[in-house]
Amino acid sequence: MSKPIRVTIIYNSKSKSEECDAYCGVDWASPEAATVVSQRVKERFGDRIQMEYLDLSEPNRLAVKLKPAIERESLLPSLVIGGRTRISGQFDIRHLLDAIEVEIETKAR
Repeated sequence: MSKPIRVTIIYNSKSKSEECDAYCGVDWASPEAATVVSQRVKERFGDRIQMEYLDLSEPNRLAVKLKPAIERESLLPSLVIGGRTRISGQFDIRHLLDAIEVEIETKAR
């Protein structure tokens, strides 16, 4: 079995996002959302994916290191797969699953 692909959802639970009139994606700071997403990813991809959630407002070394670059260069939330940013800005579970599927297919080639 090959090494699992690391999928990281980066968000900032303390940032004030603008209100929007339409569906704006998933509230990644919500524990319920993380549970649902992790279950869906596990059901679809099994052990091939390692899910991580990184809240830039939480005090940890990685968040402190990444926060300036991420907030300067991309919108939050961000979806990082295999160390590369795949989506910057609002996304939902379907977008996440599709991006993982593409990563798996390209690694299989």
